[in-house]
Amino acid sequence: MATKPRFFRFLIPFVVALAAFAALAGFGPTKAAVGAVFAFTVALWITELLPLGVTALVSSALLIFVAKIPEKETFAAYGDPIIPLFIGSFLLAKGMEITGLGDRFAFLILKQSWANRTPSRLLFALGIVACAISLLVSNTATTAAMLPIGLAVLGTVGARNLDRPYAIGIMLMLTWASSIAVGVPVGTPPNLIGISLIEKATGTRISFLQWMAFGIPITMLMLLACWGILWFLYGKNAPDTAPAGEAARESLREMGPMKQSERVVLMGFAVSLLLWVIPDLSEMLFTKKHLITEFLQTRIPASVAAIVGAAVLFVLPARDREGGRALSWREGSTIDWGTILLYGGGIALGQALFSSGLAKDLGELAANSSGADSLWAITALVTAAAIILSELASNTAAATTLVPVAIGLAQGANVSPIAPALGVAIGASLGFMLPVSTAPNAIVYSSGLVPSKEMLKAGLVLDVVGFVVIVLCLWAILPLLGLA
Repeated sequence: MATKPRFFRFLIPFVVALAAFAALAGFGPTKAAVGAVFAFTVALWITELLPLGVTALVSSALLIFVAKIPEKETFAAYGDPIIPLFIGSFLLAKGMEITGLGDRFAFLILKQSWANRTPSRLLFALGIVACAISLLVSNTATTAAMLPIGLAVLGTVGARNLDRPYAIGIMLMLTWASSIAVGVPVGTPPNLIGISLIEKATGTRISFLQWMAFGIPITMLMLLACWGILWFLYGKNAPDTAPAGEAARESLREMGPMKQSERVVLMGFAVSLLLWVIPDLSEMLFTKKHLITEFLQTRIPASVAAIVGAAVLFVLPARDREGGRALSWREGSTIDWGTILLYGGGIALGQALFSSGLAKDLGELAANSSGADSLWAITALVTAAAIILSELASNTAAATTLVPVAIGLAQGANVSPIAPALGVAIGASLGFMLPVSTAPNAIVYSSGLVPSKEMLKAGLVLDVVGFVVIVLCLWAILPLLGLA
């Protein structure tokens, strides 16, 4: 009897695919087949009947088998430059996790008197730490690293129980602050997916500094919103937080001086960050067509910067680690390869939507039926859709699903697709209402300190605020950058 519900769940993707094929039949057999594969894949992502990486591979195989998309075109997506960028970034994140460098940064902040003097400051300090780390490390890894720190802090101040609402605020701050760190392109996978698909659709390359110009303001405003909402909802009867400073100082004493392996990881991050920024700085110092600028931008793309920085972890000596290096290949090979496959499969799906013409046709249809025909109306529409979908699917799946639709919608209305695609890419990271919305939500929910109804209530408020912040920031900043 227990297998029946799962059997019926397996029927859902097939039913959804057949319905999509029937609904799109009027667009022609190839477009209908691409749409059916797309719908089938989205249904698998949402139901999570298969691992996400396996779903990505299956979707690519179906594009070839069902939609007759050429094999080389489909699997070339797995060699997209975004893939080595992810691999390098994941290796750097793994190095920070393995060596304990992330914990050290957190304790260095928390020992400061400005961070622990009052309960509201401690709440904000934890948010700053989680957000800062998550700018360069995945939100999942950041939340996983911050959870024991947050629990230790709550234990130190005597608030590690459901009788103190402050505990809910601390736990939610860890996941929220990790998820809203969209300030740099490598901060979260949807950012890179958006950049990649925008460049493929428009030929416009959004640089590291251009992204920061709108990404950092969004991140800062969202961090302030997180702090304000959580303090308003859960700041009553907050405990004395001064002991948290001593706990952090004690943890640092136990850790001792910075180990050689930590210095190597820090150097790897510094190398990647420097190489990410130098090509954009050269454009500001010289001109876009200057020989030096062209050399740097063609020879040091973001993927190369990530790989070079990650290589530092395997090259420089670290005598405190077994094997003599900050990161061994055995440890490095445990990065999330399934997620990397998911990116490749998502890019293949996006390319099929474009090459078949289905994205443009659907965009025109949506523009006519919704009445959204201006740039910012479309941006608002797809941003809201991304936030809603991210409550049901991972942020990566939400971005992969909706960025092509946003671009097609904009093209159908004859407006620039950059703002709508960015609205989706950023909005996909703002799923806060459910434990299944994001891996960070699930991590803090596992603490037992966050009732699901509280996550739903507080998350709904932040979803609305996030929608407003994204649309207003893009509306105010993108025209100044020449991107709208």
